[in-house]
Amino acid sequence: MHLESLDATPKRGLFAYAFIPVPVGCYSILLARLQGEQAGVNSGFAETREQLYQKVLKSHGNAQLLSQLAVVDALLNNKEAAITEAKRAIEILPISKDAVDGPSIVVNSAVVYAWTNEAHLAFETLYPLTRTPCAIFYGQLKRDSYWDPLRKDPRYDKLLAELAPKD
Repeated sequence: MHLESLDATPKRGLFAYAFIPVPVGCYSILLARLQGEQAGVNSGFAETREQLYQKVLKSHGNAQLLSQLAVVDALLNNKEAAITEAKRAIEILPISKDAVDGPSIVVNSAVVYAWTNEAHLAFETLYPLTRTPCAIFYGQLKRDSYWDPLRKDPRYDKLLAELAPKD
């Protein structure tokens, strides 16, 4: 998908691993980062981030939205904010409280760690998720672009091998 084709898409879409619509500009931020663009280059990114932030505020602390904001902040190189938001989202809705939506919030925290150059924390978070229902699956880990920062790490191949379908 090219950045230009986003203009024809609906103004809301699902993003990262939480299942709540966010501004479609979040995908523009992800695509730009995947194409090597630095976070501060596009002024529209700050506007998209602010739209999502306002949505989080209006939701009165919805953990899924907060985890998506954390991913956006990680993509925008707002490391401290991203990690704080990811941790707070897990506190609001831990897996022990919600076994369906809780895992997606933890997966988003692993995405945050991946994009903030905290590979050790990303893998530390991912390993238990591979054994958690409704969390992360082989195909997601293998194909989703959210894991691009981890792909050159030998632990990534090891994790994929552990998750690979067995004959």
